[in-house]
Amino acid sequence: MDDRFTHQEGTQYWRYTATGETSIVCTGLAHRAPPTSVTPRTTFHCFSTTKPVTALAVLQLVAEGRIELDAPLTTYLPDIPYRNGATVRQVLSHQAGLPNPMPLSWVHADDEDPRFDAAAFLDRVLRTHRTCAAPGRRARYSNIGFLLLGRLIEVVAKCTYAEFVRGRILDVVQCNDPGTGAYLDFDIPRSGHATGYTRRWSRLGIFIGFLPDPAHLRSKEGAWIRYRPFHLDGAAYGGLKGNVLGWAPLLRGLATRDRRLLPFEAYDAFFAPQTLTSGVPTGHALSWFTGRHAGHEYVCHAGGGPVYGAEIRIYPALRAASALLTNTTIISDARLLDRLDEHWLSSR
Repeated sequence: MDDRFTHQEGTQYWRYTATGETSIVCTGLAHRAPPTSVTPRTTFHCFSTTKPVTALAVLQLVAEGRIELDAPLTTYLPDIPYRNGATVRQVLSHQAGLPNPMPLSWVHADDEDPRFDAAAFLDRVLRTHRTCAAPGRRARYSNIGFLLLGRLIEVVAKCTYAEFVRGRILDVVQCNDPGTGAYLDFDIPRSGHATGYTRRWSRLGIFIGFLPDPAHLRSKEGAWIRYRPFHLDGAAYGGLKGNVLGWAPLLRGLATRDRRLLPFEAYDAFFAPQTLTSGVPTGHALSWFTGRHAGHEYVCHAGGGPVYGAEIRIYPALRAASALLTNTTIISDARLLDRLDEHWLSSR
């Protein structure tokens, strides 16, 4: 396992190689008190690794002719405040000129979830953050963009975002299997979910200590800030929870171009690097970040914030994939899978 993690930090690592080899490595603790080791069944918050799943849902509707990728988003959502002409493609590739306020307060406790009003939350965000820039001029990451894509899915499909993703993606490739312990969904499992931690004396831990905690999520546990179960306020930008057993069939399906998820040729659009209107590369595909490691092109997405971190990756030419989940804070696009994938990539 990567030496950026200690023996205490709970991690899962999964890989699916070009030869079809699958392996899982688990290390560290899911809970510190009492000490409980991570197993393949342990689940974690997945945060922004949800975004490629949202993008996949949009592309399914594109493939059915229900959404046009290069149509303005306002074609489908005429009431939003952003009238800059940004297209669905530009929202997916983070070049729509949309704002991206700090989302640390976009959280509610698990026991508040049945009463949480996602539509009212999005409306409040849109009223508060109304300004935008011209699209296509620069890449600017935006969680608001993916909140809007979640609403787009609901308007076009006439069901909730979570219902669409479950029925059209997660259930299709069987991401949830009680027999094996595979799990990938929006609810927090009743048992086996890793507790999230942030080091109290880290920069982030000190910063968090000064923030209000309206959901009363935080408590002290030795050298750590411990969080009780919570949800992000917007499912479409970061709401998935799961384990690598749950991610495995989905990532394998994407890597091998499973026709149940998308028409074969639509994967080219999903993974293709995008450019600004000037022709300058953005570093993004449709929701994905792009990169190259050990001579192989990949698309990836990290999910990070206080108390959990994640990364998923597809190597399209190799038909290979990998994933990492952890219950310690990751707040940057650290490309942790570079080191973890290096051994089997370099052996090709």
